[in-house]
Amino acid sequence: MLRAIPPTPPEAQAATGRTELQPAPKLAQPPVQAGQAGRSGLRGERLDLLNSQAFREEFPSAAIAFDPAAMREQIQATLFGKARPNYTIEKCELDQATYLPREGVALRYEVVAKDRITLQTIQPMVVGMVFANQLRCALYMRDKLAPLVELMRGRPEITPFATPAAIIEPLNMILHVFPIDGELPALVPATDPQHMAELFREALPEAHDSALEVERCKVELVDYARRYRAVLRYQVDGKQPGTSRAERRTVYGKVFTDNTGALAGPVTAALRERLQNIGARYRFDVPRTLAWRPDMQLVLLEAIPGEPVISDLLKARLRGKPATPGMLSLEEMIDVCAQVAATLHTSEIKLGRRRSLDDDLATLRQGFADMARYSPELAGRLIGWLEQLSAYAEQSDSLQAGFCHGDFTYTQLIFEGKQAGLVDFDSVCQAEPALDLGHFLAYLRVAGLKAQKLADGTSAPLADDLRERFLRTYTREMGSRIDDAERLRVRVAVYQMVSLLRRALRSWQKFKGSRLENAIEIIEEEMACLPQLDY
Repeated sequence: MLRAIPPTPPEAQAATGRTELQPAPKLAQPPVQAGQAGRSGLRGERLDLLNSQAFREEFPSAAIAFDPAAMREQIQATLFGKARPNYTIEKCELDQATYLPREGVALRYEVVAKDRITLQTIQPMVVGMVFANQLRCALYMRDKLAPLVELMRGRPEITPFATPAAIIEPLNMILHVFPIDGELPALVPATDPQHMAELFREALPEAHDSALEVERCKVELVDYARRYRAVLRYQVDGKQPGTSRAERRTVYGKVFTDNTGALAGPVTAALRERLQNIGARYRFDVPRTLAWRPDMQLVLLEAIPGEPVISDLLKARLRGKPATPGMLSLEEMIDVCAQVAATLHTSEIKLGRRRSLDDDLATLRQGFADMARYSPELAGRLIGWLEQLSAYAEQSDSLQAGFCHGDFTYTQLIFEGKQAGLVDFDSVCQAEPALDLGHFLAYLRVAGLKAQKLADGTSAPLADDLRERFLRTYTREMGSRIDDAERLRVRVAVYQMVSLLRRALRSWQKFKGSRLENAIEIIEEEMACLPQLDY
């Protein structure tokens, strides 16, 4: 764990010549001191955006949108209606919700409906959007959804519905069926098996040494948690030319709302070349990019073996469960993560946008300013921490920017036996290496708290030990490339706090009260443990 150093008394400062970090002026509330974790009082209902009077006034129909029973009736009447009376919704659950500043509230519902005639059951994902007024609702339908409805005509996914998209005027709300998505229009062709089979007939022979006569493909949704991107898995079936031997290849597709995927090919190629030159000790798998289709904003990548297992192993360890035979230990996996980070940071790859600490801090300030409109008490607390962190960061020395993953967490490291792999290069950038390290440690800190609570709340230093191990291993692997280990730790601590503050903001935006509560608990503790600036 990053060491906590108690404040030095004024008389000791004079003796040592050290100057203590002064708190930033005009904090919304006094900075949290060591031992004061949990004193903010921001818990429970006070964190819930739905309880904000200002939010309820701007989005009065949100209460209905968050009520699964009410939305079951709305979806039944709106999307099935009198034209499809044989379909009855048996289950409707709110899967996720996100407040989008200056836009509205996006929601996703998991629905189970049964045809009472054929007894067939369907499980569509229904997407909703609540707007502040009818005009915005109507414009969104006209400009973004109506063209996609036309493209979906004839697709079997929408056959059970009277309409795949509709406005509920009294609620200022739109409902539509996946894969219709106004922010990701390319999902329509990217989820069409026939269209994608044609695409693979072109892309796979070019990308693979051996050709495949593609016959069909199956499309599965893997990840749809983030707005502006989705991950699909394709099972591509075919035969080797001139043979009757059936073969299946798994390909992953990422759909974006912009040209983010264009970098995947150059980045993965550069990393694979780098790995060929550094020896077996540091080897890890990186998926090949098979194709980038700018017309669909779709990148296709090969599948590599492995699963993200570190979080599960952490929970198992705290519960006293034995390790899985044939796999790396939890500590060995952490070492691998550190080695992967060191490999990235010494790769000298020049791809990716420039990303500075000021950029991240500015984004957080804007996010907390939006929060203040509805949750002023929570926003004031977070702004206070942010300004305190900004003042601390200004007194520290930045590190030289280089190639970074940009979203380096244990979820991006996958393991199969003793083999590791790295995935998800959507956020690659040129930044301080502390960006990756701090982000990794923040996620590990959160995972440790979750695992600890699942293990009957028993206090365990395991997660802190793993975090310290990660930093030690990284420092050892970097060797003489690190000029000052304490300087690195300070910048890592800063970026860790940035990641935790971002987590708090996103938890609030996604109406995840328990996750927000955990984030605040960790922030309070970690703010009291910032390394002393003594270099």
